[in-house]
Amino acid sequence: MFESNTIAVVIDPEIDNRAVVDKAIAMALMSHAEFEIVYSEYVHYLEDGYFYDPVVAKSLREEHSKVNKKKAEELAQLARDAGLSVNEVALWGSPAHRSLVERIAATQPSLVIKSTSHHNRLARIFLSNEDWELIRHCPVPLLLVKGLPWSEPPIFVAAVDPDHLRDKPENLDQKLVAHMLELRVRFGGEAHLYHYDWLPPLSGLYPLRIDAGSESAKLAELGAMNGIDPAHCHRTDVVINDSLPALIEEVDAAVVVMGAISRSAIDRVFVGSTAERLLDELVCDVLVVKPD
Repeated sequence: MFESNTIAVVIDPEIDNRAVVDKAIAMALMSHAEFEIVYSEYVHYLEDGYFYDPVVAKSLREEHSKVNKKKAEELAQLARDAGLSVNEVALWGSPAHRSLVERIAATQPSLVIKSTSHHNRLARIFLSNEDWELIRHCPVPLLLVKGLPWSEPPIFVAAVDPDHLRDKPENLDQKLVAHMLELRVRFGGEAHLYHYDWLPPLSGLYPLRIDAGSESAKLAELGAMNGIDPAHCHRTDVVINDSLPALIEEVDAAVVVMGAISRSAIDRVFVGSTAERLLDELVCDVLVVKPD
């Protein structure tokens, strides 16, 4: 995860970014990584000729950029005070995720860290459209930070699928586990595996039989291959939207490591339903990893 030893921190100048920057600083210090703060400034009505003539629009853009630059510099100073080398990058373009992905693809940081939007009234986290686009297209590991402090010691959970029933590339599970173990090495704590193998009823009438013992053995074998305590291998047949948030709460997890595979436009249907509810309900940070 830290091959190129650079961490890119995506901030939103409109929200409080202290939590994401604090966690990014901790990771950068632990890995001796360089630090880059990236933010997008696009405002459609400040384009030439939208509401204003080019001269006025240019002046307003510069004023807008000064405000955002000051906020970014304040966050960058926190990293400099911690002894890190910091680079600040302002992007302009619509949609915002496109310029972000282009920047990430060009610079190939080891890790991208981004905060998600917090709705105080319900104490819930809601992923923005930009978050979902980064989940689909970010070519490097993406850590979505939800603002809560990590447990002490931190607990890391990798959501795996030893059966590959959902057509995941076979190397993805090992990649998820490797990222989780790297976090454990750097920050201490515990590593856990999670696997759910619930299947829908056949034609709504007859349930498909699952050999629970065999499934648990496969998960334990994956754990044993990676030095993970069998007591930390959690297999369930309860649907993931219920069982994974429950496990995260039970063990007080700091980060859950999950895979993301984008195949076609039909992903948008899935992302808008099951995955959206699941990731919004998880109270811990989420590390999204792509297959090779």
